[in-house]
Order: sequence, then C-alpha cells, then structure tokens
Amino acid sequence: MLPDRRVVFLLMDGARPDVFEDLVAAGELPHIGRWILDRGAAVPATTVFPSTTGVAYLPMLTGCYPGTCNVPGIRWVDTARYAGSWWRDRHHVRSYCGYQGGLLNDDIPGDMPTLFDLVPDAVALCTPFTRGLAAGNARLGLARQIWGGLAHYTEGYGILERAVGAELCRLAPDRHRLVFAVLPGVDGVTHFHDPWHPAVCDMYRGVDRLVGEYGAAGGIDDETLVLLVSDHGLGRIDRHTDLSLELEARGVATMRHPFVWRRHPRVAVMVSGNASAQIYLAPGELRGDRYTIERIETGAVPGVPADIVAFLTQLPGVAMVVARAEAGLACVSRAGRALLYQADGGRIGYRPQPIDVLALGGAGEYSGHEWLARSIDLPYPDAPEQLMQLAWSGRVGDLVVIAEPGADLRRRWEVPEHRSGHGSLIKEHMRCLIAANTPLTGPVRTTDLFPLMLDHLGIPVPDGIDGSLPHRGAS
Repeated sequence: MLPDRRVVFLLMDGARPDVFEDLVAAGELPHIGRWILDRGAAVPATTVFPSTTGVAYLPMLTGCYPGTCNVPGIRWVDTARYAGSWWRDRHHVRSYCGYQGGLLNDDIPGDMPTLFDLVPDAVALCTPFTRGLAAGNARLGLARQIWGGLAHYTEGYGILERAVGAELCRLAPDRHRLVFAVLPGVDGVTHFHDPWHPAVCDMYRGVDRLVGEYGAAGGIDDETLVLLVSDHGLGRIDRHTDLSLELEARGVATMRHPFVWRRHPRVAVMVSGNASAQIYLAPGELRGDRYTIERIETGAVPGVPADIVAFLTQLPGVAMVVARAEAGLACVSRAGRALLYQADGGRIGYRPQPIDVLALGGAGEYSGHEWLARSIDLPYPDAPEQLMQLAWSGRVGDLVVIAEPGADLRRRWEVPEHRSGHGSLIKEHMRCLIAANTPLTGPVRTTDLFPLMLDHLGIPVPDGIDGSLPHRGAS
C-alpha cells in the first residue's frame, strides 16, 4: 500500500469524447487542461454493453462486466425466480429507474469486492452505487434523489452539479484516498436536446469550472491520480420504435414497465437506455437456461410466434437481435446473420453466415483485446467481447434487441421524450471519455480503470476480474 497516493474519479455521465475533444481544441476547458490533460491525455476507450447509466458504473467499481455482475440492464427479469405472480414475485422483476434503484447494491454477487470495499478511506458523491462505503461516506444521496428527480423533468441539472462541486471543495483538505463523484448533467441535458447543443456544451464547461475550483482548493497534487470518465456516449434520436406495442399489435401479450402486471404474458420486454432491450420468452416459466434460436424458430415456445426474431429485425430502428445458438451466439439483422463462438485459447470467433452483421470486416478468431483494437473505430466497437460477456448472465433475456443509429426502442412512457439516447452497441453509444493526468496506452475499456486505480494506490488487484491494467505511456 502506498499511503500518500490518492485517486480522484470524476464520472461525467454521458460525455462524448468527440464533443470533449472539440471543446478542448477550442480552449473552452482550460481547467481540465491544466489539472488533467497537461500531464496526461484522453485515450481511445469503450464502455460496456448495455451502454446505460448505473449498469455501466459497475465495471469501474468492480472491474467486471455487467454479465459477470449478473446485471444485464437497468430492467430485467430473473427467470429462475419469477413464477408469474406480480405481487408475490415482484422483487424478481427489476427496474433501477425508480424505487428499486438502490437494489443495484444488492444485485451483484455477494462475494464480489467493490472499489469501496478495497479502499476503506473512500468517499462517494451523488452515486446510486454505494456498497462497501463506510457509514457517512456516501454524500449527496438525498440531493441526487430530489434535485436529480426534478431535473429529469425540468433539465435543471446545474443545481445538482454545483452541489457536487461545493462538496468536493469541502472534502479537498481531508485528503481521502479515494474520491468518487458522479456528475449527471451532460447525460441529463443531452436527453432533452442533442450531443452538440449549446446547453449540453455548457454542462461540459460547468465541469471544467468544477475541476478548477477543486484543484485550487487543494484536491489535486502530484500523488493524485485524476480520472475524468464517462460511462457511455449518446446519439441523437429521430425515431422511436416501441417493441412492446409492436408485439401487442402482433397479438403477443407483453409484460413491460411501468405496469409489469399483464394477464398471461408470452413475452416480457425490458428496455435499457432506451436503445437496447432484453426480451424474455414465456415469463413466469421457472428456468435457469435460455431458449436457443433453433428452438425459438421451430416454434418450441408456446404462444410465441416462431418468426419472432425475423419480425423484430424487420421493425424500423432495429439493428439486430442476438440470441443463444447451439454453436454460440446468433447475431441476426434484417439482411442475414452471423455467429459468435468460443474458440480455442480463450479467443472469440466470428463467422458471417453469410452477412457481416457486426461489420467487423469478415471472419476471424481473436482475443478480447485484439477484437477491441480491431473494432475501436468500427460501427460496433468491441462487439464480440461485449456480446459474449452479456450472454452468459443468468438474468439475460432470451433475445437481446439492439437499436440502430438514430433510433430507440420505447415510445409510450418515455417521459420526457428522449431526443438523444444510449444503451445500444453502436459507436456513438459505446465510445466513451477516459482522460487521465497520466498517459495511458489505448484503447482501453472502463473495466480497466478498476485495476489502474488499485495499482496506483498500491492495493492488490483481486483475481477473476474482467479488467486488465492499462499500460502507461503515449497512446
């Protein structure tokens, strides 16, 4: 352990790296330049799938993917426990958008150590995930609920972010070993507009002022690792395709939020972000496995049309549907399908059948990090690794629906309407901001920040995590 070293982690929810880079180039983020970029840089990076708030915090705080954490989205059904009684089994149908938000702390495996477990002298601001924090070290939780709840409808995130900034400055003299602060404004305001809107850019400038004030208050010194990170990007939304309404119109009784009671549902649609969705077939049928695409397409699921995958892929705004297959994972678009499979030596194989659905340039077998490097600038960055990690969650849907650019998968009950969104596997949503006051060799994933922080603090990295320590040096 290196007691003089500290970490400050500023989670700039929803910040896009290209918007950030343009503002830096224009000289509009001078404090971030002084305290972070002059000593380090922003590095090419991806988040995890699904690319949505809350779920995408977990890799930074556990070093593990959502699939490993068994949290496949902000809404899900635990088919091993949900027996179909809405009242008795309601705890096994999850939505973190509401009163169940705090359950994110309990839904990851009980033996999975968090960053807060490993760094006892940690304080966290404005975060829904607090497991492992010492009593009194979760700050601004009530402010997040009150001001964040109001801002969701009014766009007034500035009040909450100024509260976070003020609390950071109050904490600066205390020299906690880890300070983790969530800044929700970029994400929240972008939902009302688009990623380049002047009101959104003002939120970036507000974070810059916050960094300047915190640095001036003594919160950053030569022994401090400073990370400015986003959990996902965002893309403009021009059309909404509501999967639940489309399935109901097809005659398939559908269970969905906010009213999860539905008499004799044949599917459950759980949307995240709102640009991806988990679809569970025959909800209420207790089972631990998933229907394979072969079984689905031969009509083996009572009450579910055998052509449901084809039906979904033909809907406007749907890029692909992913399902387990006998040989791996089937990725199906309206043009055709491709297969992901586990290859020798821990590699992931990809085979168009015959369509290159993931736009990877053809077949291949590579390690997860090789796929990351090969795909970082492609339409679906890191898709092989991200789809494989999610597929083996015990709570993942039988079908995973992924929206194409410019679309999301919810219309009714999307209040207020999202004019920008996230959650999908597309580049606009998966590419995220990682800026550090030390040079890193990219590309990296947000999972890699967990071991980076522990290494800086001199704390042993737990075995079995998904992240790996990034190399320090120029990208």
